[in-house]
Amino acid sequence: MSFAIGPATGAAKEPSRLTAILDNRVRRLRYCDQIHGRVIHEVPTGTEEVKEVGSGDGLVTTVPGIGLLVWTADCVPVLLAGDGVVAAVHSGWRGCAADIVGAAVARLAGLEIPPERIRVAFGPAVCGACYEIGPEVPEALSRFDLDESRWLSGNHVDLRGFLAARLEALGVEAENIETVGSCTVESPDLASYRRDGDHAGRQWAMVYLNP
Repeated sequence: MSFAIGPATGAAKEPSRLTAILDNRVRRLRYCDQIHGRVIHEVPTGTEEVKEVGSGDGLVTTVPGIGLLVWTADCVPVLLAGDGVVAAVHSGWRGCAADIVGAAVARLAGLEIPPERIRVAFGPAVCGACYEIGPEVPEALSRFDLDESRWLSGNHVDLRGFLAARLEALGVEAENIETVGSCTVESPDLASYRRDGDHAGRQWAMVYLNP
């Protein structure tokens, strides 16, 4: 699993930036046109070095050497792995409400990976103190009946706290969930749409099976 930044502004998806990631372990790269939903693509082997696989917010593969990428600039990159299967998910509050991580856990279960054998890492994302929201957000997230003390404080939402609580409710062990990186808004070396608006760049997060 890897997390990388930026640039803080500019086009992070330029082909030259992506092909530079390739090496003897990561031979192909795949990513989505992210739409803040719950569509997850299964990624087979292929010949193209870098390819967008279509609209969606998650990818899963059992093929070694394929790097699965998600792009974020305040939303949470979620990387999952278990027994020869890896997945990458992009989840903002709409993805949380659509239960994209639930869809990912179900997809791994379909590949005979039960929740207790899944390891998860969250990458850099907006923290709860910096994420002020309107009433529609807690209204959408409260349907999961999770402990609000873990993700809601007044009109602020901690997305990584919500996702951890949701994954644990699905059967992922708390000790198998790791948080990597600081708040995107508070860190000038991280890309943040909330802070920089349309000038924001993107972080990428990648997971792959070692060939």
